[in-house]
Amino acid sequence: MQPTTPLEPPQGLLVDTAWLDQHLNEPQLRILDVRGRHPSSALPAAKRAEFDTAHVPGAVFVDWTRDFVNQEAVVPYQLAEPDQFATDAAALGISDRELVVTYDDYYGIHAARVAWALRCYGLEARVLDGGWRTWTEEGHATTAEPTDVPSTMVRARTQTPLRLSLDDFERARLRGAVVVDARPRHLYLGEPGLAGTGHIPGALALPYQELVDGATGLFQSPAAIRRLVVAAGIDPDAPAAEVVATCGIGVSATVALIALELVGVRVSGVYDGAWTEWSADPARPVAYGQTPRSAAPHTLARNLSPAPAAVSPGVS
Repeated sequence: MQPTTPLEPPQGLLVDTAWLDQHLNEPQLRILDVRGRHPSSALPAAKRAEFDTAHVPGAVFVDWTRDFVNQEAVVPYQLAEPDQFATDAAALGISDRELVVTYDDYYGIHAARVAWALRCYGLEARVLDGGWRTWTEEGHATTAEPTDVPSTMVRARTQTPLRLSLDDFERARLRGAVVVDARPRHLYLGEPGLAGTGHIPGALALPYQELVDGATGLFQSPAAIRRLVVAAGIDPDAPAAEVVATCGIGVSATVALIALELVGVRVSGVYDGAWTEWSADPARPVAYGQTPRSAAPHTLARNLSPAPAAVSPGVS
């Protein structure tokens, strides 16, 4: 029996629908359906019923609130520890040898988060640009048939530096890392005393909803992303040595990571605890309004207040 030729990972962190359609039957491809809802929705956060109705052929369903998530962590939705990660990966038929493609139907935030989680443990993962919406609107194949999950095993690995803990994040700020906040702009700007609003001092606003076309699920063009990045205060031609992405719960920051890398800005990691963890401690400072573009990344913005005591974790 001839050995299987490894599936060559495409360049970058995205694949398009044409690439996925061409490689659907590759034995070393795993497709993960990560369709879900924003945590603020009253409906189930994971769209299992929608998956059962129709999905990309060969896809298996991922519950983004549970799979690859540390269920014991105080802060919600934190990346799973190595043993749990290995268990979840094996249950989905993922081994060290596969290339994984993820997709969703909400700005790519859930697909990007799961792909990031896989890459945190050294696996090859890409996000389907345009996700479910573009796949179906272009007329690509769908099915309701369940996918047979092969028996696999993933060895527990040490996490890569793509995930930053609070301590890692604070050290990065002291080193002068540029911090990018992917939350919606109105939450970033905030209002003193209004829980869940404001931002980590010095952070720059790069909202995920501006980086992806909500009508198609496609990332904006590199030229459009570049304009947004420059407006935020980052020069793609001379980016900082260290850039860290954050958001509300460590999910939409992974969209900012992809967008920045599309224009040549390397992101060193995602602060996983994000705004939920940062703002939970009223002793930590919170800034409001726009961060001056001339401000050093780690310096405190002028308009600082203690974090409000009650903070909702349900913001990506």
